[in-house]
This record gives sequence, C-alpha cells and structure tokens, in this order.
Amino acid sequence: MSKESEIKQIIRNIAAYNSGLTLFEAVVTESKDTECSIKYQGLEHKNVRLVCGFSQSLTTMIIKPAVGSTVLAADLSGGKMRDLVVLMVEKAETMIFNGGKLGGLIKIEELKKSLDSLKQYCEDLKTAVAQGLTAVGVGTTASGTTGAQTFNQLMTGKSITIEEMEDEMIKH
Repeated sequence: MSKESEIKQIIRNIAAYNSGLTLFEAVVTESKDTECSIKYQGLEHKNVRLVCGFSQSLTTMIIKPAVGSTVLAADLSGGKMRDLVVLMVEKAETMIFNGGKLGGLIKIEELKKSLDSLKQYCEDLKTAVAQGLTAVGVGTTASGTTGAQTFNQLMTGKSITIEEMEDEMIKH
C-alpha cells in the first residue's frame, strides 16, 4: 500500500470513528459529585457524566458545573442520547483533583498574613520575656498599666483559622 493510500485509509478510519459523535450545548439543572442533569431541546437528561474518562473514578479531575450554567456535552451513544458526558463548562461550582481529600487550595496571601501574625506574636513574647515582664507586674508603665497587663495584652493573639486560608472551590 502506498503512502497516499495509507493516509486515505487513516482519514476514512477517523471519519468513520467520529461519525456517531454529537456535540451540543445544554443548561445544567442539577449538579452532583460525578454527574449532573442537563436540559437540551426541552428535555431533561439525567446521569450525565462529569468525568470524561474510562471510569467514574474520583482520582481524576472533575469540574462540577454551576446550576443554570451552559455546558458543552457530547453524546457518545451515536445519537441515542444514552451515554452523555460534559466536555466544557461555562461556570464551575467546584473543581476537584484526585478525590479532593486534601481540602481546598491555600490562598497564599491569607496564609502569609496568618504566618506574619504568628511571627509578630512570637516576637512580642520574646520581647516580653526578655524584659522580665517589667519586674513581673510590680512596676507601672507611663500609661498606667502594669507589666502583667502589658504582657497579657501582647499575648492576646489573633485567631488563625483554616477557613480564611482555604479556597473551597478547588479541592485536591
């Protein structure tokens, strides 16, 4: 078989393989962990896969579309609308990588602020201890507060919470 014939045969194989594939836009009516429901041409289709792969494994990337958003879906059943999968989403509700067991991605700026706050707290503690707690509260400062009061004010740290640092839209 000549090179030209081989190329023609490859093109025929590709065309034959893709002849049953239908792409269409639809609106999301419900969104679950690994599947959603969509409305297309007035009909609602349930159990539309969000994992475009060979299995429904949660170890892949899943983009969960927001309800009411538009998706690009594919009908893999050759026009029978039985085996549907979402290929693209207009608006994502969440994105999950490898099952999402590690929680949300860290917001770097929030983490930096929390670590800076913790660092300042430690520096204030070091200073207070180094100064001997102003003779352990015996003396009074110019503002009228005792050393113990000053120490207690310095040691009232800011609360650091994971919720401030976590972006729950993207889980990994």
